[in-house]
Amino acid sequence: QADLLVANILASPLVELAPHLATLIKPAGRIVLSGILAEQADEVLDAYAPLFDIEKFKQQDNWLCLAGNKK
Repeated sequence: QADLLVANILASPLVELAPHLATLIKPAGRIVLSGILAEQADEVLDAYAPLFDIEKFKQQDNWLCLAGNKK
């Protein structure tokens, strides 16, 4: 298991992979997700919220990055 996982892919694959990605991270490990369109952020946040304390980290134009720690 990893201390940090970074994924820069589109929202739909991120949502589908949420449970799997969580298994790859150590307890209290960190996840950083980018490549997310701003209008899709809530969908990704909803998928990861049961697994991570996650929030919007940074936004540039219409793209944003989410980051959080595994629960």
